[in-house]
Amino acid sequence: MDMSTILQHFHTENTISDEVVSLIIEDDNNLRSKLIYHFYVNKDRDFAISLLDKFISIRKNPAGEMPAENLMLACYILGQHQQIEDCLKIWEAKNIDFDTYCGLDIQLVPFTGVLETITYLEEQNSPESIKALKYVKGCYECGDFDNLDEYFSKNKLPWFI
Repeated sequence: MDMSTILQHFHTENTISDEVVSLIIEDDNNLRSKLIYHFYVNKDRDFAISLLDKFISIRKNPAGEMPAENLMLACYILGQHQQIEDCLKIWEAKNIDFDTYCGLDIQLVPFTGVLETITYLEEQNSPESIKALKYVKGCYECGDFDNLDEYFSKNKLPWFI
């Protein structure tokens, strides 16, 4: 299945098919790489949000199987769209359960930059934004974001791809 078929189906049906989800979950590195490279050039935030929402929904379902690596892929794709408010959507994915809280890379949250993310979170007043702000600030102080530019480099795919 190619990118144009995936996106055409999404924009026609307004959903991401189970077939696409299966291909990604089965760790089709070719498709995963194509997704990353496609969204470097072609922005489609609606698709990116829908993909992450679908993966979150599957992960929340007790019968669903959604490894953290796949959630990170969806978070990374959403982050490529550079809309700072999406840091809270990624924070939501990180907080699905204990395993995602521990396993989903915190580096995905400040995709627009650490200081920009902290400033944005300081301007929000939801309970989740307050928790995210405290966590991001703590990680910043500990040096967890020292190599953030490399993490989002177009020259090197992240480890979970």
